[in-house]
Amino acid sequence: MVNEKILVVEDEELIGQDIKILLEDLGYEVPYLVPSGEEAISRAGEIRVDLVLMDIMLEGKMDGIEAAHKINDQYGIPIIYLTAYRNEEILERAKLTEPYAYIVKPFEERELRTNVEIALNRHRAEKERIESTEIIAKNEFLKKSLKEQEILLREIHHRVNNNMQIISSLLSLQSTQVKDERDLDLFIDSLNRVKSMAKVHERLYQSEDLSSIKFAEYGSSMLTDLFSSHRTSPGIRLNVDIEDVSFNMETAIPCGLIINELVSNSLKYAFPDGEGEINVSLIHYHGNKFCLTISDNGIGIPGDIDFKTTESLGFRLTNNLTQQLEGEIFLDRSKGTKFQIIFEELEYETRIGIKETIITAYKSRELRKHAEEIINTRIGDLNDIPNDFKELVRDLQVHQIEIEMQKEELTKSRQEIMDSQKRYFDLYNSAPVGYFTLTTDEIIIEVNDNGASMLGITKTGLFNTSFMSFLKTDARQKYIEHNIKAIETGKKQGYKLEIVRAEGEPFIAHVETAPNYDKNGKFKEFQTSIIDLNRY
Repeated sequence: MVNEKILVVEDEELIGQDIKILLEDLGYEVPYLVPSGEEAISRAGEIRVDLVLMDIMLEGKMDGIEAAHKINDQYGIPIIYLTAYRNEEILERAKLTEPYAYIVKPFEERELRTNVEIALNRHRAEKERIESTEIIAKNEFLKKSLKEQEILLREIHHRVNNNMQIISSLLSLQSTQVKDERDLDLFIDSLNRVKSMAKVHERLYQSEDLSSIKFAEYGSSMLTDLFSSHRTSPGIRLNVDIEDVSFNMETAIPCGLIINELVSNSLKYAFPDGEGEINVSLIHYHGNKFCLTISDNGIGIPGDIDFKTTESLGFRLTNNLTQQLEGEIFLDRSKGTKFQIIFEELEYETRIGIKETIITAYKSRELRKHAEEIINTRIGDLNDIPNDFKELVRDLQVHQIEIEMQKEELTKSRQEIMDSQKRYFDLYNSAPVGYFTLTTDEIIIEVNDNGASMLGITKTGLFNTSFMSFLKTDARQKYIEHNIKAIETGKKQGYKLEIVRAEGEPFIAHVETAPNYDKNGKFKEFQTSIIDLNRY
């Protein structure tokens, strides 16, 4: 008990003073002793008491029952009636105001103390129940909203990754026609940059946590692909030492691109004799900072080249990405080439595209502000509600308006995703690449328009058809061997294969097969793409 305030309404001065003394002896505060219903209403609102002891028969035009009704309605304060009357009609009127107790005069101190404690505890419990119900309702609303946002965000990562894979395939396709070595290097560099960014979205889409990416797994996978794309000499060794850290997308993408640029530079220029070592490490450095080190023991960067001012695209990208990370970059030429980048993980910054699609915290605040403006125009509707419930009712109304507004936002977001899906499928079907999804038994379960066109059968006709039926015996063996290798290594396999169209015409295709796994790491299906080399 923390000095709860009790208003005593009694027109008999002596009785009122006696009750006041009893309550104060029990530890309660009695700020006023008033004789009329009108004054009781005024004082109850002025000092916001915790309980009212109300005599039913009072002086003035208003009796205690009418005054109790107004106090309860306006302020939600519990009432205990004090009366010497046992009239049934009065008791029935009193019941309508839902009093917390009904004490008949004369009463004993113990009876007064017990009823006051029960009334205060009951009122406190009801307020806690209301607050608890409100918190539960808010939590359920937030959980539902968060789940919808996660679904939308996961879909965005998936679509971005798919679109980047299409760009990657187109670059790969075009690079097969490039004869000039310098131009081919440019294509490979661009392809690796796209793959580096695509891997972030791929891992976020597959991850349980959409807010961060395990950088050690991402970095190792990216470096393996990088060595493969550059057809690295067996004499060049790679040492990777990346701590088990997780970065948000804002940090992972520029950090991954820096590794891509500097390692690519080493692979192209550091080892003219095809022998050497490249080291990549990422460790914690002085508190919240990280130190990314990319080094090689090759011939080194010529002394007359300033990597911060050179026109080299790779170095310019590295400097710009370091600035994006708000970090510092250092070069050590004493033994080969050694770059060190000191940086901190960036705080998440809302991107315009995502902000328009996902209801961010900022938009939620804006929605609440707008909702409160709307609810203020309806405030008159609350006049007849008990005061204790007004705040709850008002907040629930605000929530309802927020939900309605968010439903509109989510509808727009879903429409944008549907439009994006349509654009994606249009691009997917019209791409100059045949895309197939195959089961472990090589059965076609999905194919794009161009893939069906290459095989000379409609998409419907290809469903549940074996891809092997379009291969000759020797080609089948080669195809199976690469698929087994894809499952064993978990890596995409690329090779040339002779495929026979439905009408019997053979053509040479560049085939890429990648294994897909479920969330438990179990092999699920093949993603296979074919490019008709006879057309290019």
